Amino acid sequence: MEFTVITLLNGLSYGLLLFMLSSGLTLIFSMMGVLNFAHASFYMIGAYFAYAVSSQIGFWPALVIAPLLVGAIGAVVERYG
Repeated sequence: MEFTVITLLNGLSYGLLLFMLSSGLTLIFSMMGVLNFAHASFYMIGAYFAYAVSSQIGFWPALVIAPLLVGAIGAVVERYG
């Protein structure tokens, strides 16, 4: 029982931390002043792509490739979403 309560509290605190991070990034980088979680999602996707690419071919190529991949995904989402 104690393990379950601690796990639930850890999950809740982690979820609140992610919410604060995404809303802070959105409020800082948003041009419309509207809270939009899609901005933070694309930052997260970019960080994951940078990590995945850097583990395969190195840091500096990942610094160029990851933003291009996220930009392409963003363009597809903007066009069709």
